[in-house]
Amino acid sequence: MLTLKHIGISLAVTSLCSLTTLSSYANTPSNPRSAADEFAQWRQQTKETFQQYLDENDRAFIGFLKESWDPVELKRPEQQNTEPKPVELPKAPVIKEPIANEPIIDSQPQATPTPPLTVPPPTVAITPLAPSQQPSAEFNFYGYAIEVPYDTKLIKPAKGSPNSDMIANQWQSMALSNFQPTVERLLQIQHELQLSDWAMLQLTAAFSGTLYPRDDNSRSLLSWFLLVKSGYDARVAFNNSILLLMPADEPVFGVTYFTLNDKRYYTLNNALQSPDKRPYSSSQAYTYQGQYDAARTQMRFIPADAFMARGEPKVRQLTFTDAGQEWRVDIPYTDAQIAYLNSLPQLPLRRYFRAGLPANAKDALLTQLRPMINGQSEVVAVNRLLRFVQTAFAYQTDEQQFHYENYLFPLETLYYPYSDCEDRAALFAWLTETLLNLDVVILDYPGHVATAVAFTEPAVGSSINFGGKHYTIADPTYVNATVGMGMPQYEQVQPKVEAF
Repeated sequence: MLTLKHIGISLAVTSLCSLTTLSSYANTPSNPRSAADEFAQWRQQTKETFQQYLDENDRAFIGFLKESWDPVELKRPEQQNTEPKPVELPKAPVIKEPIANEPIIDSQPQATPTPPLTVPPPTVAITPLAPSQQPSAEFNFYGYAIEVPYDTKLIKPAKGSPNSDMIANQWQSMALSNFQPTVERLLQIQHELQLSDWAMLQLTAAFSGTLYPRDDNSRSLLSWFLLVKSGYDARVAFNNSILLLMPADEPVFGVTYFTLNDKRYYTLNNALQSPDKRPYSSSQAYTYQGQYDAARTQMRFIPADAFMARGEPKVRQLTFTDAGQEWRVDIPYTDAQIAYLNSLPQLPLRRYFRAGLPANAKDALLTQLRPMINGQSEVVAVNRLLRFVQTAFAYQTDEQQFHYENYLFPLETLYYPYSDCEDRAALFAWLTETLLNLDVVILDYPGHVATAVAFTEPAVGSSINFGGKHYTIADPTYVNATVGMGMPQYEQVQPKVEAF
């Protein structure tokens, strides 16, 4: 028997799966019915199922909202690494002779002009909105023209100062509207653009902001309602304004939060609206104890690298010198892709090592780097990748460049003029594992991040044992350092070793 816990995201996601199934079924010779007929039947069944459970579920939830709300303490954002990073980096002496066990490179390929890089735009397309009697909101989402239908009854500006009655009445008003087409469309776009939950949150907030461009409280309440109806464990709290919150499946740094029922709920308003990601200064808010039955999904940040933001293709040109030869690498990007990555809050360090690059940047970078290491030993190839990451861009700490701690995804490291240790380490680790299929671990020192590589051939120098494997240190920030060389100031420091 269908229960209330099956309503919400399951119905909306079923719409996406059903559309594909219906389309395939309609094209078979034995099926005399059109896809439109099948879709109409499915929509009617879905609508009836929504109506069957809507009133009961919403009545129970509104009851929670009208009860007295409990105070919760807003905690200061946590930071990942509070140790100061080196401002000036030491440079290792350039080793002119090969180290032991490293073969001499007898000859280098002749430098040839790099042809202009062609950057095709993303090929992802959004299914056009079907004709409807409802109006639709049109807005730009990282280069995509988005159109989402809505019922005019869904729009009711929140009046007065935030309190439990105002929020309960707002929910009731929205629940009485024909909101299902809006939820279905948002979930359809999420599926077609391969949006992570974070990006889905932004999509929902962008839609709400189109309807309430100057009303922060109404925008937050509408976003909350739509996210809950999409199956997300979204929540609101209030003090002098409405706070939109969600739990995450991993720690989030630099964002204010409170704990309820042993679960952290992170405030998202500033993370969505403020480029500098400053936290709220208020120390207390009020929230409800109940939970909407069908809304259980926590916020997940993967796949961070699957979403391809649209925009005018641009290229950043990087150069580095190794073994007396200058090499050039062209990196394709769009401003929209950089803006999306910049929107993400600070996540655990391993997330940046796992992220990779968007498809167009990945293909371009690997195509250019692969000929530089083909035919070389593992040690020589890793040293070349080290030289690229050490010297193709300048060093600055996050405090110097951004004025706050800001771990970078690999595409951001390739884009920004400066980067620091964890940024370079994440890019180097991804390149080494992708190009050479060598296992890499994170070396997390106080105030510094490096890596270590598990070679399948002999390598000399500083090393560690971890998980039954032998790893040789490779520091992407220690300029001119080769495999086995770590920064002198960390030689006697035991790092935290982490796989990703």
